[in-house]
Amino acid sequence: MRLRTLLSASLLALALAGCAPSISGINARPDKYYEHKVKFRGRIERTQYLAHDTLLEVSDTHGGRIIVRVAEAVDAQTGDWVKIEGVLVPEARVDDAVLYDVVAAEKVSRTRAPRFVGLM
Repeated sequence: MRLRTLLSASLLALALAGCAPSISGINARPDKYYEHKVKFRGRIERTQYLAHDTLLEVSDTHGGRIIVRVAEAVDAQTGDWVKIEGVLVPEARVDDAVLYDVVAAEKVSRTRAPRFVGLM
């Protein structure tokens, strides 16, 4: 009985975790997420510090990548897993360049790596 309850709780947690968009899902149909709040988890691949912003290139377990613009200091380094909450904007001006499909991050926090990489 206890095993059944534990298994049911685990399956429910996996089902709920699958509802959040991944970076690959956002990249597949970005127009669906424009000007909407998105939450996802990824690994920092590159970081670029600018005068007023920080740009992060974040990837998911499937290889999808997205640019995240952060206005405040980030407590994470290249290679760290982070959880990002922000708004996907169709374009953003960064210094003299225009970048497309950028997440304007409201919150970036360090997190653990996924337990089941490549399961879904």
